[in-house]
Amino acid sequence: MTITAQGETPEVGARAVAVVLRVGGVLGMALVLAGLATGLSENGAAWVHGTGGGLLDGSAALRLSDLASGLRHARSSAVMLLGMAVLVATPAAGVAAAGLAWLRSRQPWLAAVAAVVILLLVVAGGLGAAE
Repeated sequence: MTITAQGETPEVGARAVAVVLRVGGVLGMALVLAGLATGLSENGAAWVHGTGGGLLDGSAALRLSDLASGLRHARSSAVMLLGMAVLVATPAAGVAAAGLAWLRSRQPWLAAVAAVVILLLVVAGGLGAAE
């Protein structure tokens, strides 16, 4: 067990949660920036000057159902959408990592709270997708 600078023991699972959040944030940001750079290099002048054919025009992948098709056709908007989906899913993955760490450290009450939070996120996502 490591001791922090203040003499306190670190929270259980804090390192795992930090790694998940760091990796998810960097990966999501890299995907968004890669999609933006690709889109600007393909048709930057049309997008910047507003003459049509932009990154978010009518053919852009704006729904998760369009994501696979957009990635298959190498659309920059689909890469940006994937990056945004990774950024949105990262906090939920952090909660899942904390729940698993609490299960391993035999703290079932905290693991149950993490499971309820994940369940609420799934229900909220389902209700949001229905509209």
